[in-house]
Amino acid sequence: MYIRIFKIAICLLFFAMWMALCFFKYRKWHRRRKNCTKELLVKVIEVKEKKAARGGMLHKPVFEPIGSSEYPVIDSAFYSNMVSFEIGDKVELLIDPDNAKEFLYKDNSLNKGILADILCCCLPMICVIGYLLMR
Repeated sequence: MYIRIFKIAICLLFFAMWMALCFFKYRKWHRRRKNCTKELLVKVIEVKEKKAARGGMLHKPVFEPIGSSEYPVIDSAFYSNMVSFEIGDKVELLIDPDNAKEFLYKDNSLNKGILADILCCCLPMICVIGYLLMR
């Protein structure tokens, strides 16, 4: 009896943590969508690289605005292996006018962080459903 209550408590705790993670991920992207309003055409002038802890390479593009001197250089705040660019590529960004490090790619297919966050939130639910179907 106590073991069953313990299992239910662990499941509820896991579910609450999972819901909190999903909530914070949603808020992050919602805030970015709301704040990133200025369109800016940029050119990739440098791609910084570093080795990932598990092997492979992580990339961090550095952008230079084309035709605008308001933002001299914009670099991504994070290294990522989800999107990589070549030097000279032209990209359209939606940036936060108050903080140029906060940006989204205008082409939504490049915003792969959103997909990763959605999968992060959905994966536990897929595992639970799979477990229930296997029983």
